[in-house]
Amino acid sequence: MLTLVSTLFGAGLLFIVAYDVYATILHARARAGPISDKLNRGVWRVARFVAFKFPRPRRHRLLNTIGPLLLPLLITTYIIALVIGFALIYLPRMPVEFSVDREAVSPVWIESIYFSSVTLTTVGYGDIVPRSTGMRLTALLESATGIALISLAVTYLITVFGALERKRAVALSFYHQAEEGADVAGFIAHHFVGGRFYGLESTLRYAARDIQGLSESHAEHPVIHYFHPVEVHKSLPRVLFLVLETCAVIQSCLDADDYIETHSHPEVRILEASAHYVLNQLIASLCLERSAEESHAETPFEESRRWRQRFNETMERLTDAGIKVRRNRRAGWEKYSARRESWERKLYLFSAYLGYDWDEITGDRDLRYAADEEMEEPQVETINAEG
Repeated sequence: MLTLVSTLFGAGLLFIVAYDVYATILHARARAGPISDKLNRGVWRVARFVAFKFPRPRRHRLLNTIGPLLLPLLITTYIIALVIGFALIYLPRMPVEFSVDREAVSPVWIESIYFSSVTLTTVGYGDIVPRSTGMRLTALLESATGIALISLAVTYLITVFGALERKRAVALSFYHQAEEGADVAGFIAHHFVGGRFYGLESTLRYAARDIQGLSESHAEHPVIHYFHPVEVHKSLPRVLFLVLETCAVIQSCLDADDYIETHSHPEVRILEASAHYVLNQLIASLCLERSAEESHAETPFEESRRWRQRFNETMERLTDAGIKVRRNRRAGWEKYSARRESWERKLYLFSAYLGYDWDEITGDRDLRYAADEEMEEPQVETINAEG
């Protein structure tokens, strides 16, 4: 009876590890396997709880260490689980079905764990050797499992870091075009020369492709969520904000008659739809749906006042750049606020979960606050609402 129970427990643990490796490394989907998912979320939850007790720069540095630690921690967890799983199979058969050197004689549970460890890592000192056919085949399976795990782990690490490199490249592209911050008016003005827009449509087309690629990377490798850049401009929340805010500004602030091709260009609608889809997928993959309808720490009046300030500043900056803005400001404001309302709370939740302050993502309080990643948090000033 003991033999059967121990064997079943060991085989069950091996099955869980095999399924987790399949779901996390081999199968592209938005959720990792049970071990990986619980490990990532648990470590991140604890790290985030501790990090928010520190000032912003130190918080980002602390969270920045978590992602690189999760990968070796996951591999170590796999190795420990496999060693224990195979050891449970060996335990009731040790030492009857094994040859044990006199110098290596120990309690059977130590012998089982020891033999499982040296077999999984393919060390094989030879002081404990299986004698029965069943144990020989089991040891052969374990050594093959160890080799396969090491190969998959190396491949997984290379793939994850390759995806992170692409993510940083996309973020830096947006960062430089947005005046090294979250300045969407600057992003749009960057493409305005001699009274016309040049290259804006192609930039938006590539942006749609890039964020879809980032979404797929996060779906294939959910651990990427927990790689927290110290530089906020390299974060996915900043990229999504720039994309969604750019679409909102183009459709609500630009003069529809003078820039009809830009204002109504299909690339704008495609990019906006893609960004909404990506944001919804990220919210779902992190199980934030239940919180998606909850408001953050502002009243509707405070939220509207902040949006109004951003809208007015954007209109002024576009005008200063020589770009004609919508004559009917009321209609433009209504369009802008409706679009901002459609995505802000979801993006706020996503940003907060990843450890970022909302103001440093958007620059709504001060664009310089979003541009200079090392400056201290500015003092909050009272801003009079504009009608």
